[in-house]
Amino acid sequence: FVFLAFLLCLSGLFSGLNLGLMSLDQTELQILVRTGSDAEKNNANIILPIRSKGNFLLCTLLFGNVLVNVLIPMLMGSIPGADGPIAVIGSTFGIVIFGEIIPQALCSRHGLAVGAKTMLLTKLFMLLTFPLSWPISKILDFVLGEEIGTRYDRHRLIELLRMTEHEVDIDKKEMNILT
Repeated sequence: FVFLAFLLCLSGLFSGLNLGLMSLDQTELQILVRTGSDAEKNNANIILPIRSKGNFLLCTLLFGNVLVNVLIPMLMGSIPGADGPIAVIGSTFGIVIFGEIIPQALCSRHGLAVGAKTMLLTKLFMLLTFPLSWPISKILDFVLGEEIGTRYDRHRLIELLRMTEHEVDIDKKEMNILT
């Protein structure tokens, strides 16, 4: 049961980091390094070197998540009285609630902090999955090209300013100057 709980935690970690880290593009992280609060700057500095290895990070997180999610029903099936349909239903419920919904809800809001706090574990799994993750990531890099961060042309930047006009402390004169 302890190992099962550990696997569910790992499932949640991989799922949450997949959403949290992969949603932070390099441009956004570089902006945070330059303009964020001290905590944001520190977290972004921790994440940026690993996030720049986009496909390698993605492959690592997905391999880890799939491996753990395959082991959970196997382990549940070995518990006396929890074989067959009970193992499938129990593991599905556990994975969906504790391995997907809760971690993704948490990491969609706090991905920067969670990603920075778990970076050592992420690096460990990058090392462990290296024989599979690295070659696949190189193929993806070759086929898809390098990852492009968010870029804004003139029209998109002006629209972004307009959308955030009421959310930030910018008066009308400053908004006109920025536009």
